[in-house]
Amino acid sequence: MKLISAELSRPLPAIPPCSIGEQWVLVRLHGEPLGFVTPPAAGASPSRLSALILDRLSFPIVRHLVGDGMAATGTLTDLARIPRECPHEPRPALRVTVAVCTRNRATHLRTCLDAIQAVEYPRELLECLVVDNAPEDDTTRNVVSRYPGVRYACEPRPGLDRARNRAIVESTGAIIAFTDDDARVDPLWVRAVAAAFEEEPHAMCVTGLVVPGELDTPAQLLFERYGGFSRGVNRFVFLADRQEPVGNRYAGAGRFGTGANMAFRRAFFDAHGLFDPALDVGTPTNGGGDLEMFFRVLKEGHALVYEPSAIVGHLHRREYRELRSQIENNGIGFYSYIVRSARAYPRERAALARFGAAWWWRWNARRLLRSLAGRESIPRDLIFAECVGSFKGLWRYGTSRRRLAGEGES
Repeated sequence: MKLISAELSRPLPAIPPCSIGEQWVLVRLHGEPLGFVTPPAAGASPSRLSALILDRLSFPIVRHLVGDGMAATGTLTDLARIPRECPHEPRPALRVTVAVCTRNRATHLRTCLDAIQAVEYPRELLECLVVDNAPEDDTTRNVVSRYPGVRYACEPRPGLDRARNRAIVESTGAIIAFTDDDARVDPLWVRAVAAAFEEEPHAMCVTGLVVPGELDTPAQLLFERYGGFSRGVNRFVFLADRQEPVGNRYAGAGRFGTGANMAFRRAFFDAHGLFDPALDVGTPTNGGGDLEMFFRVLKEGHALVYEPSAIVGHLHRREYRELRSQIENNGIGFYSYIVRSARAYPRERAALARFGAAWWWRWNARRLLRSLAGRESIPRDLIFAECVGSFKGLWRYGTSRRRLAGEGES
């Protein structure tokens, strides 16, 4: 599979023939994602692609144009000649720190930093910080030294949440935007994140659309079929009703996004603490640090914005064995987050327990039963791997806390 991006305010590309697999076209207008179209295997000329887009995405196009105070012309060719007139769009004013936490993956990091260098945002308001987590050598430091203006920091203790916390301490921005070393940020990513915070002053977290950076292997395609990281092209603002347990509606924190594309106000960490070092990669929990923080934002009475215009491309695992390990770790990390939140917020325990049981039945057990009956397209060993990981997650958070205590960290 191949992912192609088409911006409607510019001339549309010709889609070449595709003899194997599929081609997806991510359609955008003024940087805002509107949806996907799939051209035929024989390819599509610009005019044919225009017709496909109008047939599939005419309503999102009109909605966008009306939102900008413009009138739809009926043809996509004319859009390139229409300037964007949105008087209420805020000018960049927030200082943003882009934080990349990495560990012994210099090759990925180079491509990640190349993409960050191309970000369209005032340089005086933009900082890039790389946190090297428990490095084995100076390779990462040497890579960072080749990028003017990119700061380097080292977190000697292993653990992704520890690296995130080091980024918060070292950063100077009012907004701290996190991405992964295997992610490729869109040039308009920082601008979209900052605009969301400007438009929603009560928001403490902004997440965004994560699309596959490549779909070159069966494992990468299978991850998208399994659920992927995408949460759609519609914007949402989430705010919990504090009169009832937040877990009743928002325990499934994966619906908000993922750690490869998330940003927070520094003020939130000042008021409610840093990431839990007992969670995520580099600990027995293998994940859950991003989900716990999303839940914490809502639990503490703040808004969380899902802004699809903030786009990041993610390089999924290329090999099947890597995918299977990731799926098992997803189960471990998710239930570790559930356990952590139940321990931190006693009033949420019943709601989180109900959700944890219901989620395991709906997401794991039912799919496993369908697989046994021959009615499930996802490979059975992937489903079983997440089932096993879910049970492991019930005690891994406690194991991780005990390990931290043994290291003298609370």
